[in-house]
This record gives sequence, C-alpha cells and structure tokens, in this order.
Amino acid sequence: MTDTLVRAVTTDGNFRAIAIDATEMMAEVAKFHEASQLGTTVLGRALLGSLMVSNAILKGDERLAVVINGDGPAGKIVVEASAQGEVRGYVTNPTVELPLTAKGMQDVAGAVGSNGFLQVTKEIGEGDPFTGQVELMTGEIGDDLTYYMAKSEQIPSAVAVSVLVDPDGTVAAAAGGFMISALPDASDEDITALEDKLANLPSISSQLVEGHTPMDLLFNLFGKDDVKLLATTEVALYPEISKRDYERMLATLPMKDLQEMLAEDHGVEIVDRFTGKKIQFDEAELSGIIAAKDAEGL
Repeated sequence: MTDTLVRAVTTDGNFRAIAIDATEMMAEVAKFHEASQLGTTVLGRALLGSLMVSNAILKGDERLAVVINGDGPAGKIVVEASAQGEVRGYVTNPTVELPLTAKGMQDVAGAVGSNGFLQVTKEIGEGDPFTGQVELMTGEIGDDLTYYMAKSEQIPSAVAVSVLVDPDGTVAAAAGGFMISALPDASDEDITALEDKLANLPSISSQLVEGHTPMDLLFNLFGKDDVKLLATTEVALYPEISKRDYERMLATLPMKDLQEMLAEDHGVEIVDRFTGKKIQFDEAELSGIIAAKDAEGL
C-alpha cells in the first residue's frame, strides 16, 4: 500500500482535516537509523507531524524545516518537509532508551524533554525564510505542533500522531496521524463537540492496524457523510543524496582543509545525518577532488 496523505473539509465548513498513513516509509526510516524503539517513535512523530503541518501551511514547491530542541536525552530533532509530500529527518541520539510510562507507553515526552523550543522555518518563494518559534508544551510532539499552529500560525488545530514500533526498533504495523484545524465559521460549541469526539476516539495505531485508511480516520471522527475529500498526496522520503553530490560539497571546502584530510586521514568519511549511511572517499578520490579544484584555480 502506498503511503498517502489526504486533505479534506467537513461538509458544514467548520473544519479542515489532514490525515496520513506512512507505515511503509517509517519502516525504511527505522532501517536507516538503526534506532531504538523509543528513538524510532520520537522521529516518526516528528516526521508525520511535520508532513501534516507543511501541507497545511505551504503550497507548490515551498518547504519547511522543523527543529525540536528540548532538554531530554534524545537530543535535537531536525525535520525537513515539503508541501508535495517529501520528508526527511534525524534525531541526535536515535538509540535513546527510557523505561515505559505508567501507562506502558514509550516515554516520548521524557526523551524529548519539555524545557526547550520548537522552531519552524518556512522557505516561501523568493523572499527570506520566515521562522516562528514556540516553547515546548509537553515534549509529546503532537501537543507541541498543536501549540505552534495556534500560537505562530494563528490556526486553532489538533495534531495527533502515532507510531507503533516493535521492541527491536522496526515499525510493527502502523504509523499515521491527523490534524484538524478550525475554520472561521466554527463556533465555540462546534470546537467543544470536536474535543469530545477526539477524547473518545480509538487510538490511531489501532485503527490503522485494523486496515483503516487515512480517510477512514476522518470518517470515524466526523461521520462518513460529513467530510469531503479534497486531495490525495503520496508521501515519501526525500531522495538520498548521491556520492556525486557529496563530492561537489567537498569541493567547496577550503583547499587547506582538503589537503589536511588527505595528509592526516588519507581520505574522508561522511555520515549522512538523514539516513545514517556512511559515504567513503579514499585517497585517490580525494586527490582527484583536490586536483580538479586546483586546476580551476579555486
């Protein structure tokens, strides 16, 4: 099944909704990062939440970067996402482990921490990037993105994300979520009624395990006749950066730095933060980069 994100609106015009199923993508992410069960859960929530936020506030070729910097042992979380459904990200410490919570759940809040900030930088058109920043509320990520949408974007929203992970760190069965945003016609009574529905809704992961689609998540929340599909977008990881691209990046370094790498290390190893993969340039390859740079007079 292809990972998808849907955009919809309630037929009464009160709410805009986004829902996502990215189970296959998260299985690949877990494989890349060799993360712990908790590390995969943290990164998964950030990836899914950022995808929904990007589709809510961006358009066309625009993209955003989300940085979650709490005081927890997971360290910094960095995600890049586009309005076209592409995403990538990493956690500074993907192997983080903590005891389960009292409810038997992965302790995402403990891993992320609640003393810090969530920052969203939007690249829109030809102008300078715009950055909005809010304090972390709980470290649960969904709650923090909810606060960001209300505080920085002035769009009252509810963001819910869930990643069901096996103890070995691989995604077991489900990775998805939804974001519901109030439209101008929504009354306080409408919002209160939605909050009651959210409080009694089955978990996202359990619904996905049962075979429910992203639209089913919204049907189960609003009713099948009360929500209208607007668009469907396939979601996927950004293409991996090629070795040739890294070669071009190395060529932009000062000649002195390249020569030191050659003399001291006889090559260079680059670790792709987004995939965890290692890219090797041996002595001959690094010498070739230096020679080409020298020939160009750089």
